[in-house]
Amino acid sequence: MSVEPERIRALDRATKQRLWDRMISSMQTVSSYVVLLDDGGLETLELTAAQAEGFECLTCKAQCSNSAGSFVPVGRIPSVGSVFQCIACSVGAR
Repeated sequence: MSVEPERIRALDRATKQRLWDRMISSMQTVSSYVVLLDDGGLETLELTAAQAEGFECLTCKAQCSNSAGSFVPVGRIPSVGSVFQCIACSVGAR
């Protein structure tokens, strides 16, 4: 007797966006994080959990998207992950 897994329906774009927005809104608690910047600096910053986990720009809180090259890594938070800036912030446009 073979057992086939249940088919999982693919989520539509609107549902995916609602889930993403809900996840980001749940990550707005601000805490202090020690950030090892790529330029060698070490800074303690007040960041949201979304910024600390790389879902938002380190500077302006714009959400990271799937667009290639829209965000650049600028450092790491040990045991959390990489932090990013959007292109506008990384070149000083904001």
